[in-house]
Amino acid sequence: MRYLLILSLLLGFTFHTSATQQLSNEASISLLTCSPGDQLYSLFGHSAIRVNDPVTGYDQVFNYGTFDFDTPNFYLKFAKGDLNYWLTYYSFERFKRAYAYYGQSVVENKLNLSNKEKQKLFDALLLNAQEENRYYRYDFLFDNCASRIRDIIEANVDGTLTYDSKEVQSYSYREMLHLYNGAYPWISNGLDIILGLKTDDNASQFNQMFLPDYLQQHLAAASISNEDAKSLLGPDIPVITIKTTVAPGRFGPAQVFWFLFILSVFIAYTELKRKKPLVFLNRLILLLTGIVGALIFFLWFLSRHSVTGENFNMLWAMPFNLFVAFFASWFYKSKVFKLYLALLVVCAAIPVVFFWMIPQYVPVIVYPLCLLLISRYATWLYLLTRR
Repeated sequence: MRYLLILSLLLGFTFHTSATQQLSNEASISLLTCSPGDQLYSLFGHSAIRVNDPVTGYDQVFNYGTFDFDTPNFYLKFAKGDLNYWLTYYSFERFKRAYAYYGQSVVENKLNLSNKEKQKLFDALLLNAQEENRYYRYDFLFDNCASRIRDIIEANVDGTLTYDSKEVQSYSYREMLHLYNGAYPWISNGLDIILGLKTDDNASQFNQMFLPDYLQQHLAAASISNEDAKSLLGPDIPVITIKTTVAPGRFGPAQVFWFLFILSVFIAYTELKRKKPLVFLNRLILLLTGIVGALIFFLWFLSRHSVTGENFNMLWAMPFNLFVAFFASWFYKSKVFKLYLALLVVCAAIPVVFFWMIPQYVPVIVYPLCLLLISRYATWLYLLTRR
């Protein structure tokens, strides 16, 4: 029901056959910045462009963040990096109703452009919204609703857009994501596991604008270098003001996995006393880590996403575990399997013992998780070798 409503509000747009429309001298073009929402797709906020002409009554919002949950094989295409987003435009009133309904604040900043620049930018938006031009392959960090706005503004000002870099803080892409998903530890740790080494690269000021808040921040400090040097953005104009709070979860992933590790130690003690491994539990561990490993393998080698490769989490999440979990019981008594278990113990120990040597950020969940895996694999290996 929620998705149907957002589609009806945000996708209720009208395409115009004409690629040009004359703006009056009273027209304004604004950057709209939306606060983060409580869904994964809205967790980092949103940006859009408003074109308002009070003389003609034209008041439309151009949105590069349109996608359709009903796209065939939606999740597979998203995972592969083949999901198309597109540019739509619809009335400003529809835009306000949608974001008011979802409890997200909206701030407007008018662009300080000449009438010529406004017309040029407006024409570019209309051209970009035509059927043959409006689709693009979404890339969360490098080609999204915010970066597209940055690019089209830069391309249509008369002069050079100069950014003030004096007070720009240095962040990696992962650190920037943490600014938004840190209050949601399950989401934060999950993304940290599937995002690879490149996410730890330093984000330049230009690339920081993949996040809507940082697009607004850097454009507000930018100026157009021409004969009449001027700031790009005007002051903040509140459109929707809603105070939101995030209630902390009772149990975060780190606490859960520390508890599971302690529980595993008690189970290991019981196994050693009985001199018999709990094979069902161990096979379940192999299955779950194998699924995670298969996902990491897919995102690394088969996906077009730019930051999911070179992922050291495959040390503990081996894709081959998925197949080993279904092997017949005779295999678990073979020498090959004992060697495989020894390999699993060593690989799971690396993030714990040599974390300082791993160039990739290691999320806190990995430490109790790897200790849990070591307790399972090592106990199983010990009991097999004692027979």
